[in-house]
Amino acid sequence: MLISSFVTGQKISGKWYGKITQKAGGFSELYDFELDLVQRKIITGESNAFIPNTLFVKIGLTGYIDGDSIRLAETFWDIRQEVMPISWVACIKKMNLKYYKQGNDEYLKGAWNGKSKDDDSPCLPGQIILSRSKQSLEQFILNDGFERPYLTETVKPLPDFNPQFSGTTIKKVKEIEVSNRTVELLISDYQNVDNDTVSVYFNREVIAAKQRISKKNIRLSINLDSRLELNEIVLFAENLGRIPPNTSQLIILDGNLTHKLIIESDKQKSAAIYLKYKQ
Repeated sequence: MLISSFVTGQKISGKWYGKITQKAGGFSELYDFELDLVQRKIITGESNAFIPNTLFVKIGLTGYIDGDSIRLAETFWDIRQEVMPISWVACIKKMNLKYYKQGNDEYLKGAWNGKSKDDDSPCLPGQIILSRSKQSLEQFILNDGFERPYLTETVKPLPDFNPQFSGTTIKKVKEIEVSNRTVELLISDYQNVDNDTVSVYFNREVIAAKQRISKKNIRLSINLDSRLELNEIVLFAENLGRIPPNTSQLIILDGNLTHKLIIESDKQKSAAIYLKYKQ
């Protein structure tokens, strides 16, 4: 159990080690996260979000104490280091944290939201836990101190790939072998932009609802379910646009490999693509 302390009297300068989560549908649901803070009249410092061998983003930040809250904001123009897959986009975050103490161990815990670096669109939010030491962070996580399910393995029921889906019949477009368990999806309109709108389902769970497709890519990241031989992507037509059927281009980024598909769905059939992981 953590006891919240009034933060004004606490010194939060120094290095903090932790984890940051993001709601399902972002590029990843869990990142390593560190803060290096200097506390004076205002707080300055930098954040470091990373996934080993995949992503490393370091951003300058400022902040202040607001009652018992620590409010931190990364700065759009102060991205100090940025290494990530070509289809990913950095999120500039605002954090609302509280200081906690358990014995001699100190923690910062709270929530974040933010906007895309590229187009100012909102990012899917998440939560943050940080500790003064990596050892106390690991102990805190081991003791189920973080509510988000991403830090502990949860068992989801296997999806039912029924051939009937939301009043339509599933139409298999293609089965693709991939060599990465995390792949990126880029969805855009094909040829003429005609107000086509789709919802995207991964293993029968919606990951993007009622998205109007245009020449600008909709970017999604999915993690393959290792329990399944085939993982399913369904593009469900919310309308037929001005020129039926609902037509889109789907690009699947599998590491250095790119798969490009033309997808057609209508009110009778929903297009499905199946991904098979091959080591």
